Amino acid sequence: MGATAHRSVNYRTKALPLWMLRRVLRNEQTKLYRHFAQSFPPRQDWRVLEVGTNGSLERACDYFLHSLYPYPEQITAAGLEEPDIFRRVFPRYPYVQVRRHAPLPFDDQSFDLVFSNAVIEHVGSRDQQQGFLDEILRVGKRAFVTTPNRRHPIEFHTVTPLLHYLPPQVYRQIYAAAGFEFFSKEENLNLLDARQLLDLLRPEARARAELKFHRFLGMRSNLLLSVRARAE
Repeated sequence: MGATAHRSVNYRTKALPLWMLRRVLRNEQTKLYRHFAQSFPPRQDWRVLEVGTNGSLERACDYFLHSLYPYPEQITAAGLEEPDIFRRVFPRYPYVQVRRHAPLPFDDQSFDLVFSNAVIEHVGSRDQQQGFLDEILRVGKRAFVTTPNRRHPIEFHTVTPLLHYLPPQVYRQIYAAAGFEFFSKEENLNLLDARQLLDLLRPEARARAELKFHRFLGMRSNLLLSVRARAE
């Protein structure tokens, strides 16, 4: 499936109206950023790569990493969308269009830190998810990767409860019948729990990794994976 099918319009189908979710989303993003800043305190001399930037957003405040990170000029955004909108919003900040399942167009260890929020669950099979992590750790000395926790009772992409606890072949059929055709396919949504996320790491990277949790409604809603630099 090409990049066009994975642009933001396909992620807007929810069981609740978007206007009801935006304030909650903004609040949770701010909390996730705090976790990120605690794991990797911002540094003006670090080059940061954001993998999975949604380059279709038209307001600067909707780019939550750029709006919260104190040195946004140090961030290189990498996303599937054409660069036009992003460059109109942020004319001074770099944006690189990337392709699904293609190597990231950057040299080895060329970034001090790679940030990727809620992207890995959209890249396809477990092998493709592992390849995605491999690429992040190839270009970055450190990484902070988040994904929704499959064990949380709410599936956040559709905002439906409990269905994703069923075997994948069962809940995918229900999703398709309920109008969530896009999210019913593994190539578009392949949820992870803590063990599955850690198992994607190669042994050398796992030795440098730490997994924490963000909580929503008192339960572990998001997996927060930090991978330190080799020398740290």
